[in-house]
Amino acid sequence: MITNKRELTTFHSDRSSHLVLGALEAAVDSVMPAALVKHAVKFEKELSVRDINGKIIRLRNFDRVYIVGAGKATAGMAGALVPMLQDRMAGGAITVPYGIKAKIKGISITYASHPVPDRSGMEGTKKILNVLKKVQKNDLIFVLISGGGSALMPLPAPGVSLANKQKITNLLMRSGASIHEINAVRKHLSAVKGGQLLRHIDGACTVVSLILSDVVGDDLEVIASGPTCADRSTFADALKILKKYRIKDPDAALAHIADGAKGNIEETPKPQDPVFSHVHNMLIGNNTIACTSAISYLKKRKVQAVHLGSEFDGEARDFGTFLARLASDLSNSKPFAIVTGGETIVRLNKSKSGTGGRNQEAAMAYMMELRRQHDVAAAFMGTDGIDGNSDAAGALVSPKTITNAKKMNLKKYLDNHDSYHAFKRLRSLIFTGYTGTNVNDIAIVCKAP
Repeated sequence: MITNKRELTTFHSDRSSHLVLGALEAAVDSVMPAALVKHAVKFEKELSVRDINGKIIRLRNFDRVYIVGAGKATAGMAGALVPMLQDRMAGGAITVPYGIKAKIKGISITYASHPVPDRSGMEGTKKILNVLKKVQKNDLIFVLISGGGSALMPLPAPGVSLANKQKITNLLMRSGASIHEINAVRKHLSAVKGGQLLRHIDGACTVVSLILSDVVGDDLEVIASGPTCADRSTFADALKILKKYRIKDPDAALAHIADGAKGNIEETPKPQDPVFSHVHNMLIGNNTIACTSAISYLKKRKVQAVHLGSEFDGEARDFGTFLARLASDLSNSKPFAIVTGGETIVRLNKSKSGTGGRNQEAAMAYMMELRRQHDVAAAFMGTDGIDGNSDAAGALVSPKTITNAKKMNLKKYLDNHDSYHAFKRLRSLIFTGYTGTNVNDIAIVCKAP
C-alpha cells in the first residue's frame, strides 16, 4: 500500500521507522471499504446490516435493489455489495474521484473532481437522480456514502451556479474553515445535501445508507454533507459562517443564503421530518477502527501503544508541536507508541502557498520542535492517500530525517506552506496513491524495543 516503502525502509533503517510504516499499512488495510461492507452486510435468508455500534436492521420483503452514492471509498463499497445482492440488483449510479479505477457490473460510474466540485460531478448527480426515479414502493436503495461525497455529488439549488459553489468552497478552504462549517454552507446551496436527496425518492421505499466516516466525531449529518441525514444546521448558521470568514462573493450564493435566513426558502429536512420514516443510516467504519488496528499491530511486536483518540483538529502545526513535546518527554522511557487521528487545518497565506498538506505541515512542525535526535520515529498520513495539493500521503520523521534537516531552513519551508519540497529533499515523503478509502488522518509516534 505504501508504494515507496522499500525506499523508505532502506534509507531510514531504524526499527522505529519500520514499525511506524507497518502500523500505518495495518491501519489503512483495516478500513478498506470492501472489508467493512462484508463485515456489515449479510444476505442469506434475509438481508441484515450491522453498524459499528452493534445496531442491526433486518430486511425480508423487498423486490429490487438499487445502489447510488458518492465518495472516495464508494467504488470499493459498491464492488463488495453488488455480488451479495445477486439477481435482486436492478441498477445503480455512483460518482468517485478522478484517479480511482473501477468497473462494477450494473453500476454506472462517473468520475469527478474533489475537493472542488466540477460539471462532471453534476452529471453524476443527475444520473443518481435518474436511478432514484425508477424506485417503487417495495424496493430497497443502498446509498453508499464516504469522504469526498459532498464535492462529488453537487447539484446547486435553483438560482445558484456550480461556479458559485466552486468559488465559495475554495474561499472557505483557504480561510481555514472546518469541514463542519464548509458542509453547513454547502448544504444550503444544494438541492441534494442535508437530507434533501430523500426528497427525490418515493417516500414508501426503504433506504439504507452505509456510511464510512471521514469526519472528526463521526457526525452523520456532516459526512458528505449528510444527503440522507436530518440537518440541524440552518440558513442562519450558514450566513454566520460566511460572515465569520468574511466571504463577500459570489453575489448569487450569498443572496440565496441570506434569502433562506429570512425564511423565504424551504429549510433542509430536520429530525422529525416524515421523509426519514423509512431511512436507516448505518456507520460502518471510522478512524477509531484504523487506530485500533495500528495499536494491535504494534502490540504484537512488543510495543506498548496507546490511543490518544481520533478527534484531533485545530492547526496542523500545533498538532505536530504537541506530539513532538510528548515524544520528547517519553524518549527516555521504555519502548512506546502513540497512535491518534483526526483532521487538522492549514490556514493559507495567498502570497505564500507552496506544495504540501496538513499531514506534511504537522510533520514539519513536529520535526522543528523535537530538534535533537531521539530513537523515535513518527509519521503523519492521510488515509485517502492524498495530502493537500501534493501527490504524497504524508511524511515520515525518523532519527535520520532530523539529523539531515539540521542544515535546512525549516521555518522558511513551513512559513511558505512548502513542506513537500523539504521532505522530498529529506527522502521522507510517504506515497500510496489513492488508497480507495478515507477515514481522516493518522499520526503514529514510536520508540522501538
